[in-house]
Amino acid sequence: MIVMAGFEKGMFTPAVTEERTFERPLAKPLPGAKEQINKWYKAGHTIIFWTARGWEQYKVTEKWLKDNGFKYHQILMGKPQATIIIDDRARQFTGWDKDYLE
Repeated sequence: MIVMAGFEKGMFTPAVTEERTFERPLAKPLPGAKEQINKWYKAGHTIIFWTARGWEQYKVTEKWLKDNGFKYHQILMGKPQATIIIDDRARQFTGWDKDYLE
């Protein structure tokens, strides 16, 4: 299975940190985020992070993921900054205490 996770406000770091661009590298992962992503990776799923951050933030995003122990296959930058994304394969994020692949 290919898992594309939106790397957005409040999904991997506290939302307030994402509002302050220069504080992003200092943010700590939300509880359970790394564990769930790495569980899927270990199970053989392809993990792709997709973010609305521009390509100029690729290196800082990559470093944050590696420094915080996230396993993944790819990072895609430049996700459209829409208010609502309607997609037939989307899952509403409600916290890392849920396994979205079940």
